[in-house]
Amino acid sequence: MGSFTPRVMRLLSDQLTGTSVREIDALFDDRGVALGPPQPMENDESIRRERMRRYLVTLDLRDAADAQRLTAVLGDMLQTIIQDGSVGWGNDNSQREKWVRILREDGFEVDEATGTVRLGRAGTKLTEHALNALPDPQSIQDHLHRLGDSVDTDPRLAVSTAKALIESTAKCVLTARGQTYTRAAKVPGLVNAAQDSLGLAPKSVSDEDRALRQALQSLVTLTQSVTELRNSVGIDHGAEEVPRWVRPRHARLVVGAAQVWCQLMLETLADPDAPWRRAES
Repeated sequence: MGSFTPRVMRLLSDQLTGTSVREIDALFDDRGVALGPPQPMENDESIRRERMRRYLVTLDLRDAADAQRLTAVLGDMLQTIIQDGSVGWGNDNSQREKWVRILREDGFEVDEATGTVRLGRAGTKLTEHALNALPDPQSIQDHLHRLGDSVDTDPRLAVSTAKALIESTAKCVLTARGQTYTRAAKVPGLVNAAQDSLGLAPKSVSDEDRALRQALQSLVTLTQSVTELRNSVGIDHGAEEVPRWVRPRHARLVVGAAQVWCQLMLETLADPDAPWRRAES
């Protein structure tokens, strides 16, 4: 997860030193950050840095929503750097590379092509090895990004996205295995078909490996529970009443269940020694 370390804050401060006060106001105002009271500093007479401090003092970075706002400010600043060919020395990319390097080292997710910066919350990632099982993991990464943005700020959205992550993973696995599915296919059927295609169906395990069979059956049950919770509290169906009991801790439970299943599926797909490969030979 991204951390607003002193060097990240210096990165922003140094960049804003060369930015007009009007542009600084627009940068923070566009992301809903309020201007606070004057913040004079005895050893710093910079009007621009004092302006930045007036905005930062209104943020509580322990609060997920405020952390998202400042992350968005960092992203907007990086996008300006990328778009401005005159930043740094001449037309080189030293400033962009510095921003990308520091933000990534301090836990942020950075898309160099677009300049998008994300907090990259813990618990909403799959390993690089697992993602590399797919020729194009973009759909999976999109769900992971949405989870990172919503677990704390919109737990009902996170529950819906966790179900979508399972569905996308199952479809990607089936496609990779050369198997088809219908547009009307439901998640339980997709899950069973995907596990079966990788030799992970509980029925495929011998009686001697009863514990493994139970574990695989538990995975199926986990995905069913995620789907049922999404139907109960997710944002995809119109409801007469909003389920107000859903909290970030509930979302983390659901997201964790989805992550466990998706990680196993993609790792098994990538494993050159997985049993499903031997069955094909």
